[in-house]
Amino acid sequence: MITTLRHLLVDSWAGRAAAILIFLAFIGWGVGDVYSNMGTSGSNTIVQVGSRSITPDDLARALSTQLPAAAQQMGLADASHLPDGTKQQIARQVLHNLVIQNEVQLAGERAGMNVPDELIRKEIFAIPAFHNAAGQFDRAMLNDRLTRIGITEKRLIQMIREDIISRGLLQGMGASVQAPTSLMDRLFAFNADQRVLDVLRVPFTAGTVAAAPTDEQLHRYYDNHPQDFRTTEYRHAKMVVMTADSVAKTIEVPDDVLHKLYDFQARTYNVPETRTLQVLTFQDEAKANAAATAWRNTNAWDAIQKAYPDAAAVALPHVRQSDIPSPELAKLTFAAQANQITGPTKTAAGWVVFNITDVVAPHQTSFEQAKNDLRDQVQKQEAPQALQARLAQFQDAIAGSTTLEKIPSNLGAVPAAGSLDARGMTQDGVPAPIPGDANLRQSIIQHIFSQKKDAQPVVVNGPDGSAFAVAVDEVHPGTLRPFTEVRDQVVQAWTADQQRHAADARVTALFTEAKKGTLAKALDNQPEAVNLRKNVAVSRVHPDQSLPQNVLRAAFGLKVGTTGMYEGPDAFWLVNVTAQKPGDAGDSQSLRHDLDTQYVQSLQADIPMALDAALEKTVPVSHMNMNLFNQVVASTSPAAANGAQ
Repeated sequence: MITTLRHLLVDSWAGRAAAILIFLAFIGWGVGDVYSNMGTSGSNTIVQVGSRSITPDDLARALSTQLPAAAQQMGLADASHLPDGTKQQIARQVLHNLVIQNEVQLAGERAGMNVPDELIRKEIFAIPAFHNAAGQFDRAMLNDRLTRIGITEKRLIQMIREDIISRGLLQGMGASVQAPTSLMDRLFAFNADQRVLDVLRVPFTAGTVAAAPTDEQLHRYYDNHPQDFRTTEYRHAKMVVMTADSVAKTIEVPDDVLHKLYDFQARTYNVPETRTLQVLTFQDEAKANAAATAWRNTNAWDAIQKAYPDAAAVALPHVRQSDIPSPELAKLTFAAQANQITGPTKTAAGWVVFNITDVVAPHQTSFEQAKNDLRDQVQKQEAPQALQARLAQFQDAIAGSTTLEKIPSNLGAVPAAGSLDARGMTQDGVPAPIPGDANLRQSIIQHIFSQKKDAQPVVVNGPDGSAFAVAVDEVHPGTLRPFTEVRDQVVQAWTADQQRHAADARVTALFTEAKKGTLAKALDNQPEAVNLRKNVAVSRVHPDQSLPQNVLRAAFGLKVGTTGMYEGPDAFWLVNVTAQKPGDAGDSQSLRHDLDTQYVQSLQADIPMALDAALEKTVPVSHMNMNLFNQVVASTSPAAANGAQ
């Protein structure tokens, strides 16, 4: 159970900020006997798991930690503001976790596990929260901490005992998982095996147009492609955009958390003198003397390293005295003058010659100076989770607002409005100020120009977990420009179309010939032969970036000796697979290691789920009191928890 609480705290910003205060893991269990008036154990059981019971107290204690944490992630003031549906969902997951915890304890009992009292004593004595200023266990501090968080020493011992049993059963689980060699061979071959290709690229512009277009042809092209000769369409839209960055600004971080984070990062904000060192270490005093003389004459670090390759050379930029592994060298270098070749001096490692190229005086950043930076750290770290947690509220708000003008400001959703074209440009020819990065902007623009005027806004999932909704309230469609006004554009468009058609016909003819033999043979004595790329080796781990993605994908599907024809953004492609060969030996070690690691991690992630199912099957739940469960969920609130404490 303690393990579960540690994970809860470590996975939240509050826990990370106060990670050294392990005693906070007990707070979730510190709720008093809120439900002690509900009867004896027989009638005071939500779930019966074998010989163990999960009582309202157990569920309330766990919820008193989980619900406030969920509220913080959603940007709510406290857990009382959580929607009932969300509260129920969290409570069901918490109850499931409690069932598994009890299943694990029963498994320990079946295995005959018995935790010695001495081991429990050592665990308690090792908790930093129970140490005095000298770093020693202090009974008075133990009593004070337990009193403040509302648990007894007996309860603490029980928690420690159960935690040790859980660790004994679960730690190391999956450590022996191995990926089958045959599977790794197949995965490696799939990713590393190379296809050898002959490739021909024929640009659309390579096609030849026999004659200039007639007016009749131009008018026909103009009539068939009116969308290409219209004035720009503009749409006026309102939008609400929610991103991790916009949500981050609304996450409130208490000063006490920032203080703890500041203390935790004291090394960053309280910096003693640092120096940049260049050090040569010799085993021979004569060589050290010669190097020192040469170094003083040239004052060139790179040159002196090349001149004395046998010396151990190391450069240490901006190091503290405590960072230098050798205390002897640290003392020497921090006592020496800057920009002066010093040595040789005898040390335990050999004869050292060194130079101090930079000295930075001690400097301290106060809490007030660091406060904004600390807040940004926490907000950015918590923003992705808070963004996902608020999506349900965002969807509810959008569903209740046809004009997008009633979106709660505390969600972190940014409003914007204006007119723009399909390229995202305003009528002034500048980019529309749409919130978000380029990918999100493009997604919003596409949605604006695909959504009907006055349609009900809906939440759209954008890139990187973002979400947005748009309301199109005005459409100013473009109008067809007169032929006489756009005749030159029509000529250019008609010519490009004819060139592409001619290139298509030519490549198709070459493709037909290549299917009879090889691409290289089909190009014999043909003008395109000079553009043929032969023996292009590609693999899934080493693709040729000059080939379009659809061409690359298709190449891996072709059989050796066959040719394919494909269309890219600006050219036609002919690809002939001439051979297949094993992957490079240089890829073997790193790629096999990566594949093996991914496969093992996947299996290890499945093991806890399989274990949960096995334990619940061994000792199934024999009693479930949903009425009592609902009473606990309805009654659990920060006010109740604080009053109990």
